[in-house]
Amino acid sequence: AAGCGSAPAGRAAGVPGPADSAPAATALPGGTRQQSRFISLRLVPERLQTSGTVRFLEVAVSDTRTGATIRRLLPDGSHGLQVTGLARDRSGNLWITYSRGPYSRGGVAGGDPRPDSCGNMIAILHAATGRITTFLRTGDNVLISGAVPSPDGRLLAYSESGCATGYFDSYLRVTDLGTGRSWTIGQGLPRCHLITSPSWSTDGQALIVGYASATLPAYTGQQGTCSVPRREGLVSLPAAAAQPGLGGRTTGADPGCQITSAAGTAGGGMLAIEACGGNGYLSGPARLLVLDARMDLVRRFTLGRCTDGNELAADLPGRSVLVSAYLYCNPPGRPGPVTRLWSYRGGVLRPITSVRGDTLGISLMAW
Repeated sequence: AAGCGSAPAGRAAGVPGPADSAPAATALPGGTRQQSRFISLRLVPERLQTSGTVRFLEVAVSDTRTGATIRRLLPDGSHGLQVTGLARDRSGNLWITYSRGPYSRGGVAGGDPRPDSCGNMIAILHAATGRITTFLRTGDNVLISGAVPSPDGRLLAYSESGCATGYFDSYLRVTDLGTGRSWTIGQGLPRCHLITSPSWSTDGQALIVGYASATLPAYTGQQGTCSVPRREGLVSLPAAAAQPGLGGRTTGADPGCQITSAAGTAGGGMLAIEACGGNGYLSGPARLLVLDARMDLVRRFTLGRCTDGNELAADLPGRSVLVSAYLYCNPPGRPGPVTRLWSYRGGVLRPITSVRGDTLGISLMAW
């Protein structure tokens, strides 16, 4: 059995009425500057507090060519919530997902996560005005993450589950931004499956996720624990209709590997990162997979070894993709973990920067 703390997911309430306006924030990069700068959750320099040295996170604007932080945009948190998703829409607005929980009661396997101990909010930082409005708030017995608008601006998708059940019963929720109507994909799957955060095909018609099915038709163990799911593959599924499962086009990872991140690219293609090896796919190589519109493998790049966190972020046309990977036993022969950042464009993977440290130094990227 596997244990968990917090995880993506939760049932959201409907789209609220008029959004609440917040004080103005720092302006977002736009126009040609948008391609030369990206937004992400980043580690900030260590600061000394009374309890010792602590690492802080913040939402920051960085240079796409060098990876250097240009300026602080937002703190990693709002009203006790933490950032769990960043995405840009076609107008350049930044969609920020915040969540918290569940809290653990402890004393049993899995930590006994407490119902009604979560909270979520989706906010929009408007590029034209620099102001923040609230798009969605949820109740306290659900957990969501990774909200991302479709490239055509019609739909919004995010991961969702019950507060106390975490990613072991997660599914996708899709909302029509014009009407407020929403539906779910995968809510009928047996407990103990795994679904990665969603990304979009460049035409806005399909969602792309990594998915590992449950090994048992029913699991009745303690909340916070689960049977280990099957090997994870890549699924491209239609976004416009509800379905209890995850029916769509699929492709598998290499033997001994699982898909951990995915993104759509121009012409209907896709990129995916696979993690390989034992110890829960953590001890072996990490590779970037390039797939065509038929989901056939075109090329693979080796990123390093021992990835315990990685992400892909495509620009709106899907021609350029940022790739980040936390590699805790890389580079070989040198002590200490590192987060590496690359750009992928036109079949070329170009290194941008490396951030040393014992946690993912660049994550939740958007541009």
